Order: sequence, then C-alpha cells, then structure tokens
Amino acid sequence: MRRESLVVPMIVLGGVLVVSAIVAIAFGTASISLPSLFAGDAMTRTIIFRLRVPRVCLAAAIGATLGVAGVTFQTLLRNPLADPFILGVSGGAACGAAVATAFGLGAVPGVVPAVAFAGALGATLAVFLLARRRDHTDPVRLLLSGLVLNALFSSIILIAFSFARQADLTAALRWMMGTLFGATWNDVALVGSFFVAAFIVLLWIANDLRMLAFGEEDARSRGVDVERVKLAGFLAASIVTGAAVAVSGIIGFIGLIVPNLVRLAWRRDFRALLPLSALAGATLVVLSDLVSRIVVPATELPISAFTAVIGVPFFLSLLRKAR
Repeated sequence: MRRESLVVPMIVLGGVLVVSAIVAIAFGTASISLPSLFAGDAMTRTIIFRLRVPRVCLAAAIGATLGVAGVTFQTLLRNPLADPFILGVSGGAACGAAVATAFGLGAVPGVVPAVAFAGALGATLAVFLLARRRDHTDPVRLLLSGLVLNALFSSIILIAFSFARQADLTAALRWMMGTLFGATWNDVALVGSFFVAAFIVLLWIANDLRMLAFGEEDARSRGVDVERVKLAGFLAASIVTGAAVAVSGIIGFIGLIVPNLVRLAWRRDFRALLPLSALAGATLVVLSDLVSRIVVPATELPISAFTAVIGVPFFLSLLRKAR
C-alpha cells in the first residue's frame, strides 16, 4: 500500500479512536461534569485521572495488541479464521491464573498476572514444538496443537477451581471473563512496552510476511527465510497476547474481527494491515469496555460478553463464505 493511500485510513481510524476514548472517559457509573473538573473538584479529578484515563489507555493498548496479534496469526497460517486464542496462548494464561488462585495466591498483588504470563509463554513454546516436523513448522499442526492444548488447559482449570475458595473463585471467574477493573498505569506500561517491542519486530519482517501470505514456496523462491520469519512472527504475536491476557483476562474475538474488517474496508497488504489493525482493535476494546460499564446501572459486565456478541456471528459468516 502506498504511503499516501495509507494516510486517509490512518486518520479515519485515529480520529474514531480519539473520539471513542473521550466518550469512554466522560461516561461511566459515576456522573461527572466539566465545570466540576475545571473547578478543581478532588472527586472528579480522582475519577478521571486515576480511574478512567488509565482504564481507557489500557483498553486501547490491549485492543491494539490483540488486533496486531490477530493479523499476524492469520497471515502466518494463511487463514482468515485464525485467532490468537485458538492457538492456546490464552488457555495457557488462564490455566496459570487458575492454578495460582487454587493455591490461594490470588490475594497477593501481581502474582496472578505473572503466573498467567508464564502460562502463556509455556503454551507458546509447547504449541511451536508440537508443530515442528523435520525442521518445518506446519500451520495445520499449529492449529491442532492449539486446540488440543486448550482442551487440556480447560480440564486443569476445572480441577483447580474445584479446590479454590469461594472468594478466590469469584475473582478468578471475573478475570477469565475479561475485565479492566482496577487498571493502573503500571498495567498500561507493561502492555504498552510489549506491544511496542512486538510491533517493531513485526514491522522489521513485514515485507517477508507479506510475501509469505502468497505461499511458502513462492516466498522461498524470493529469498525469504520462511522458518525464521514464522518463528519471529509467531513468538512476537504470542508473547504480546500473553501480556495482554495476563493483565485483562480473556477478551475474545478481537484478533478475529479486526483484521477481517480492515481487509473489507481497505487493502490486504500486511504492511498496511498492521497499523490499521492496531488502531481498529484499540477502538473496539475501548468501546466494548465502555458498554460493559454503562449498559447495566451499578453493575460491570464482562467485556468478553460484548465481543462475543459481535464475534460469533462474524465468525459464522466467515465460515460460511469459506465453504
């Protein structure tokens, strides 16, 4: 995609993201007013700058992360139905969090996210090793390995929950359904740093990934080190997904919906899809989080409920077209 032709969609999506962020900061369970903010009201300033702004920034960072991971997996597997969570990364994170909760570590600050991230890394390594065959990474084996590991992780989660205390179980279930409650600037910095590192790596190999989308043999004929590119792309997308899941819990379908919507509206070139998917993913999670906070008064619903409402029909539509 030419640079000048990328400017317009970047401006459009960037503008939508800014407007969405402003609306998400302005609205919530507690009503605020601009006059009270400008008057220096302490309560209003606390709500905006300590609660809502970090939460909106974290939502944007997580959405951008999942959008970038989704377009990377779909390019690597040459499958528009691929999603970061299909490959077992989220299952590994959820498994780690469930085990930590079962051992009573849920009350210790930072332990559950750290163990969840370790679980995501372990799942990433396991899926990649299982998919290797004679120094070749088979995309079909990647998908099958992810599905099998997800089944294993689900069993471990159920066993862990049977040993967890009721208070810990409630917190763990809330995390697994996806929540940004209690978002802090440390969470924003964690996810943001992983996102920037992964984005740089993916930009570095973006041209190779673009050629890989047309087939491995074609890419090899053009001098692409296919296995190196697949390893770099897979690890970058998996690790950054693990960081997002460790902080927010499981927010599904973002990596599936966003890249496909961007392809429908604009081009299919990976180099353009990468930044556009980041902006679109950030917007979608910001809006989903806003709806989860305001749709039912005095109650915060799981974000994954709203992303699933959009994602399931979208997935079925893509599946029908792929027949």
